[in-house]
Amino acid sequence: MTKFAVRILTAIITFAIGVAIATAWVFNRTEDPTIPPVSSDKPTMEMVFVLDTTGSMGGLLTGAKERIWGIVNDVMQTSSVSSVKVGLVAYRDRGDQYVTQVLPLSEDLDKVYATLMEYKAAGGGDEPEDVRRALAEGVAKAGWSQPSQSRAQILFLVGDAPPHDYADEPDPLTTADLAVKHGIIVNT
Repeated sequence: MTKFAVRILTAIITFAIGVAIATAWVFNRTEDPTIPPVSSDKPTMEMVFVLDTTGSMGGLLTGAKERIWGIVNDVMQTSSVSSVKVGLVAYRDRGDQYVTQVLPLSEDLDKVYATLMEYKAAGGGDEPEDVRRALAEGVAKAGWSQPSQSRAQILFLVGDAPPHDYADEPDPLTTADLAVKHGIIVNT
């Protein structure tokens, strides 16, 4: 098995484990007794998938899209969830056809599915990508609801390359910290 294949397999396994842990943590956590319960009996879920669509994802993009949709289906089939909103941020790099394309959180899963399936791998050219902007826009432009004890909010970063060190883009750790402060779990 090549070094690249091992890296990809490790990333896919880590992604799947992270989804399972994040979902279990959100839906099985103990409610804080000092916070009054909300009117809904069932929790809601908001998920934003920040997806690398550069050329290096060519052999991986179909599998990533299938896994993303599998996660959405798994959550939809969870009887403990009353509603699901899904958003997408496709990203590439500077000089490509686009740097990001944001589909804000939506309950229209047909639209989300159609958009996801339209993504094609292209561009890039070097190993790092504009992960910084993609992550920042996933946090700031996805249309997240206000945090709530009955609402799980998870951002999944799906890619195969590190971020460019663009000085004019937000630092990924700062963006992840901001997300956590707003109640959003970041899963990379």
